[in-house]
Amino acid sequence: MASQRPSKKDSGVALFMVVAAMSLLTVLVTEFTYIAQVNSKMAFNSIDQVKAHALAKSGIKLSLLRLKAYQTLKGLSGSSPDSGGLVPKGLLEKVWSFPFFYPIPVEVPGLTPAEKDQIKEFTKNSGFEGKFSALIESESSKYNLNSLLAPFAVQASPSPSPSPTAAPSPGTSPSPAPTFSPEAAQKSLADYIMQILSNRMESDDAFASEYRDFRMDELIDNLIQWVEPTYQRRSAAPSTYKPKGGPFYALSELRMVEMIDDELFDVLAPHFTVSATPGINVNTIKDLTLRALVPGMIPEEVTEFFKFRDSTEADNSFKAAEDFFKYLQGNVAAFRNSDTEVQKFKDSLSARNIRIVTDESHFKITVKAEVNQSSRLIEAWVILKDPKSNPANPGGATGTVPPAPPTTPDGEPAPPDAGLRITSMRFL
Repeated sequence: MASQRPSKKDSGVALFMVVAAMSLLTVLVTEFTYIAQVNSKMAFNSIDQVKAHALAKSGIKLSLLRLKAYQTLKGLSGSSPDSGGLVPKGLLEKVWSFPFFYPIPVEVPGLTPAEKDQIKEFTKNSGFEGKFSALIESESSKYNLNSLLAPFAVQASPSPSPSPTAAPSPGTSPSPAPTFSPEAAQKSLADYIMQILSNRMESDDAFASEYRDFRMDELIDNLIQWVEPTYQRRSAAPSTYKPKGGPFYALSELRMVEMIDDELFDVLAPHFTVSATPGINVNTIKDLTLRALVPGMIPEEVTEFFKFRDSTEADNSFKAAEDFFKYLQGNVAAFRNSDTEVQKFKDSLSARNIRIVTDESHFKITVKAEVNQSSRLIEAWVILKDPKSNPANPGGATGTVPPAPPTTPDGEPAPPDAGLRITSMRFL
């Protein structure tokens, strides 16, 4: 019997099934490969995120070490019989104010080839992956939003400050300043915000076009009403937001005030603080804050002020608040050789709930770490304790029995007080 050959039709079906099977296998292999790559990438990203977090924490600890070094050197300078101290004040401030970057840049003017090689060797042996930047800012260089409220008037000897994210305990708020004027404080805040927005409009045409018809009076009313619900609005437009009726505990609350959108918040936030700072530090004050603090200064006098204060040839930092007033009297036309005008200015500061300070005790640490594509941002608010204060013996009386050394809940000796207090932290 003759053998039967497969028909052309059967051969076509078999070929189609083979091609279909190969296509299906190709899709499956590709899908499995893609899933494996995605899982591997997610695993590596998770590891990088953990590394970035650890690197950011290292930046925080390094910043705390710098603040401790600053505190120690300041204590040594203060104990020196020389009025200038062991370390010039202008140089002392650079212990914390100079930004820190890792890896440490080697292309810095003035470094010798040997020093560059040492930096490269340190970076190689450090074992750190990625990079980070650590910035320490003075909180007292900014305008305090809570200066609108009399109970938060600064005192000559401020008590330990509450956390910027925690409500003050009832009955522990400082007493109102007897010369505080709500109207003066409100006008000062309005002028400050106007300067910030005007400065941004001059440098950003898109911002100026968008906020050209912005109602500043309504914004100020909303801000004041947020902390003081009994405030009588001056603008005709009623507020549709329910006011908080209390002080700002976190700067993020500013975004909750009516009329403040994301862009306005990004413009205003860097110039404000809600920490219970002892006053405005004229040694770290910025341009806009200075112009709001001393409205009588013309632009040329503002420029000369920073040229004098930040001179690299001499230590012109202010050692006491009175030095700042003497500078105004001798270099600003509005106060030229006039004790009366200087006294009026001092009275206006009291009315605006503002005190001049020259030493920094409140800081904000910002550390941003990056490992490959992962990043981590940590913000910490730190207060330097006064090393001269002794809570166990505040009166300094002699002949008293020394207090028992502090212990942990387990009865073990407690670690010594570092002299730093982290009031709050934020992880982003």
